[in-house]
Amino acid sequence: MKKLGEKKWVISLGIAGALLLSACGNKTEATETSKNPDAETVIVGTGNVYQPFVYLDENNELQGYDVEILRAIDEKLDQYNFEYESMDFKNILTSLSAGKVRLAAHQYEQNEERAAKYLYGEVGYTDYTLYIVHDGSNKVEYQSLDDLVGKKVFASPGGNVAYLLEKYNKEHDEKIEVIYNEASSEVFVKGLQNGTADAAILTKYDTNKYNEQFNADLQISGDPVNVSKTYFLYEKGDEELKEAVDGALQELIDDGSLAKLSVEILGDDYTK
Repeated sequence: MKKLGEKKWVISLGIAGALLLSACGNKTEATETSKNPDAETVIVGTGNVYQPFVYLDENNELQGYDVEILRAIDEKLDQYNFEYESMDFKNILTSLSAGKVRLAAHQYEQNEERAAKYLYGEVGYTDYTLYIVHDGSNKVEYQSLDDLVGKKVFASPGGNVAYLLEKYNKEHDEKIEVIYNEASSEVFVKGLQNGTADAAILTKYDTNKYNEQFNADLQISGDPVNVSKTYFLYEKGDEELKEAVDGALQELIDDGSLAKLSVEILGDDYTK
């Protein structure tokens, strides 16, 4: 892969070390000095344990698909100089609300609750269509969220899956049992295999990744339960930054650079 920084990054981080690091923010300076000495510094808030999208490598350096996209965008925007602050996922939007960061990047999907609080970019950069997934030994087929009533379903606290399930439960008398989960990927998959949860809601990318990584047999059921893309988030009113980033991102899409990054980092083109 063409390097956008000066180092070659290694995808490796022990879970224990990652969790320890996630307890506090990790400031990472911009990888290159801006050509414009008057460039405005933009602090980007992102995560640190979500491989391969945003994570800290074995050298405690921030890497991932979202980060590489932002580095490519930064190269196109001479008026800005991006710096990165990695933190626990649940603290990113809190930091955006507090004005500690100006841009939030962590595979954020559209939902009404977030849209009421934050400004969404208008150009999406990753397909994030969600499907109901279960272990292959469980001979069922879930066609919709209605089929999950009374079932135990994994969801990450504060994530869009949790939002979808919580919204469903508010609108229906019969409820889905939400099992909030922040465990490692291995524990997550084992939980589906041993019945800790009956199902999860995942993208095709994550489903394929878990099957390959853990030799699992996770199966996708039925039609999508949510069709979306991921977007960068900003403070309300920060239109100038949003429009600049949207414009640079659209250029990466139009010239094929975004699809190339997706293939190189994610293994296929997940931008459509």
